[in-house]
Amino acid sequence: MSKARDMINAHLYPVLAVFSVIYLAIQIEPAARWFRYQNRCIEMVAEVIATDEGRIDYKDGAGPEAICNGIPSP
Repeated sequence: MSKARDMINAHLYPVLAVFSVIYLAIQIEPAARWFRYQNRCIEMVAEVIATDEGRIDYKDGAGPEAICNGIPSP
């Protein structure tokens, strides 16, 4: 019985750990993609505001985050 347990500890657990890490990376990718989009959007909006090309009045003190999330300005 201990030989079977040693085989499981030596082979099965590392394989399960590898599959778990791969699965986690696949699950996190859509969120990471959305965060990258939000960062680019906020940087672009802040740059436009800083250069005074298009002064935007924010609703209720919201900043560039509101524009990037689709909240319309007044």
